[in-house]
Amino acid sequence: MFSRLAAVLRLRALGRRDGLDDRATVLALFARFTDELCSGLLVVLMPTVRTRLGLSLSQVGWCFQALTSAGVVVEPLAGAAIDVVRRRPLLVAGAAGWSAALLLAAGAPTFGWLLGAFALVGAASGPLAHTADVILVEGHPGAEERIASRSTALDTIGALLAPSAVAAGGWAGVDGRVLLAAAGTGVLGYAVLLAGASLPAPAPAPGAGGGRRWAQVAANLRAVLADRGVRRWIGALALLDVLDLPEVFEPVWLGDVAGASQTLVAVHVATGLAAGLVALVVLDRWLAGHDAHGVLLASALAALVLYPAWLLAPGFLPRLGLVVLRDAAMAPLWPILHARALAAVPGRAGAVSAVTALTGALPLHAAFGWLAQRAGLTSSMLAVHVGAVLGLCALLRRR
Repeated sequence: MFSRLAAVLRLRALGRRDGLDDRATVLALFARFTDELCSGLLVVLMPTVRTRLGLSLSQVGWCFQALTSAGVVVEPLAGAAIDVVRRRPLLVAGAAGWSAALLLAAGAPTFGWLLGAFALVGAASGPLAHTADVILVEGHPGAEERIASRSTALDTIGALLAPSAVAAGGWAGVDGRVLLAAAGTGVLGYAVLLAGASLPAPAPAPGAGGGRRWAQVAANLRAVLADRGVRRWIGALALLDVLDLPEVFEPVWLGDVAGASQTLVAVHVATGLAAGLVALVVLDRWLAGHDAHGVLLASALAALVLYPAWLLAPGFLPRLGLVVLRDAAMAPLWPILHARALAAVPGRAGAVSAVTALTGALPLHAAFGWLAQRAGLTSSMLAVHVGAVLGLCALLRRR
């Protein structure tokens, strides 16, 4: 099965490090798929959850803040550990945590229980997704951006399945809690597969000796923080986190402001993700013979124009057409920036992930929920998006 999937994904066309077989590569690729599918269900179902539990916009913001706050506690520790310990326990713990979080969210009777489920998501996401990212980037030297684009394409399929399942469930009359419980059960099976995978040991960092692990972790973090180039890529990833704020509130905006039903919300999200998936397939072929810097800058400039046009469009159908252009244009940003950050300091990709995770210490989601409650959701989404893209353009103005 894994060999067939590796052939379909054309993984053998990329140079691969010894010790990374088809099974381990495919399972690592499915980490982001799992992360996006599960988080997509929680985001897309938020209008229904909000109605069922009577949540305010501020409470929605605190749910996502609980996710990022738990992540900022766990992810730096897990990220630093990636470079010095075996990776399989981290992957298994992350997948098992996701399973427990989805099952808890499915049965949450109150806001407090839902808050706990989102906090568990924040604790589980990093050990699963970031560990897999490092395995893939380290395992494909010279093809980091291409394996990252394939990973992002696969996780976009996972993200696309989430609203598709919600839309199909809405038409069939299936309760959203059933979807969450089914996904939680499926992720538990994925954790079992990960437990049987054989993964390569961490790649040695340049100049790393055979001392204590904590000393190596400290040296890795110092090397990352001292590198001006990697600080630039980490700053760009932090701005992508800011761009994510309007995105996680988008289903709520579509329901509250645009007046879309839960099914139409799911259709809208699925349409945008499908457009992004096509763009990522094209990107993979483009990167085989071209530099990615021009793509990054063009994506940022397009986002500056297309997002306001989508947000202010009159009616659902024009907005559905614009989301195709918007998401296709913005799709290249994450895989290229993420791959460049992880590859910037060889042997210390986990330390880069640890430093990047520290942006979660900022209460961005809670602040956005507070701002939306007072200034209006539309104005808040527009201002935050434009400000973050302008900052990203400033970072990308030079090669």
